[in-house]
Amino acid sequence: MDVRVIVATHRNLEELVRQGKFRQDLYHRVFVFPLLLPPLRERLEDIPILTEHFARPVAAQNGWKPAAFTTEAAEELRKYSWPGNVRELRNIVERVLLLAGGAEVDGSTVHTALPQRESQAVPPGATSGSLGERVDAFERATILAELRRHQNHITRTAKALGLERSYFYKKCQQLGIDLRSIRKEE
Repeated sequence: MDVRVIVATHRNLEELVRQGKFRQDLYHRVFVFPLLLPPLRERLEDIPILTEHFARPVAAQNGWKPAAFTTEAAEELRKYSWPGNVRELRNIVERVLLLAGGAEVDGSTVHTALPQRESQAVPPGATSGSLGERVDAFERATILAELRRHQNHITRTAKALGLERSYFYKKCQQLGIDLRSIRKEE
């Protein structure tokens, strides 16, 4: 049997050998032909190519229509720090395609799909006030984002949020979301 083993790590194996945390004999077995790639955050120009590379099989695997990424979506992806490297990008692409629901992927969809830093996890306006005010601000931001994602289509938005259409209207009224003016913007 002829076998090749490819090993990938983000750790410095030489340093781990020096510290006695990685076996030296194993290091010499796996470190035959090193390929050192910089992390994704150091090669942001690769993001559009990798995004397209991951989007095609993810869409095909799930029976989704392939979605195009707007310039704003690509810019949102470039702003992110990518601590999970290329594996994280693949997961984000799948999440974005799921959120886009077959529509073109825009910047707000990418922003929603990206992990938020703790300081950014709370929508604007929800960082102060009573718990009820914070919950209302979060619900309002979530509903508005979902409306954008579904091109202001009420039935699809309500369904995506797991709400009956009549309750969705009531909730929007409670939160001061004027659905008539939003639909006129179309």
